[in-house]
Amino acid sequence: MNSVILLFGTMLNWFYRYTGDYGLAIVCLTVLVKLCLLPLYGAHRGRTDERQAGAGSCLLLLATLPVLTGLYRTVLAGAAGPVGSCLCPWIASLLSRDPYGLLPAMSAVVQLLPQTYPYLSFFRALELPKAPKGMLVSSALLTFLICLPLPSAVGIYYLTSGIFTAAEQAVQNGLRAYRLRCA
Repeated sequence: MNSVILLFGTMLNWFYRYTGDYGLAIVCLTVLVKLCLLPLYGAHRGRTDERQAGAGSCLLLLATLPVLTGLYRTVLAGAAGPVGSCLCPWIASLLSRDPYGLLPAMSAVVQLLPQTYPYLSFFRALELPKAPKGMLVSSALLTFLICLPLPSAVGIYYLTSGIFTAAEQAVQNGLRAYRLRCA
C-alpha cells in the first residue's frame, strides 16, 4: 500500500503544482486512474449479463476502495493545514467531511445516471439490461454512505469517477446504437 500512496502522492502533487488547487488535482488524478482502468471496466461490462448488471456495479464500486484509501492517505500526508478548493467553496478543508452532504448526494445521483440508459429511447434498440430497482437504490445509498463520513477529497473522487463512468458508458452505448441504426 505504501507504493500506491507514494505513486498517488507524486501524481497528486504534480497535478497540484500544475492547477494550484487540490480539488482540481484530485479531478485530474481521478480521470487518469479511470483512463488506466478503462480496459478492466470494459472487459467487466462485456462479461456481465442481465442477472449481473446491478451486482457488477456494486462490486466495481467496492473495488475502488484501495484507490480511495491511497487517495485519502495521500491528501492527509501531503496537506499542511486546511486545504480548500474552488470546486466546493462551502467546504473549509478537503480533509474534513462535507458539512451539508452535497458531495455525497451528488455522487449518489451521478451513480444512478448509467442505470437510466436502458430507459432512454435512443438506447432502446440495444436492449440494455435493466438493473433491479432495489439494486439501484442500494448502489446509490452505498455511495452516499461511503462518502458521507469521509473527507471531501474522497467525495470529489467519487463524483468525478461517477461522471466519467456515466460519460464513458453514454459514448459506448451511443456508438453501438449508431452502428445499429446505420446497419
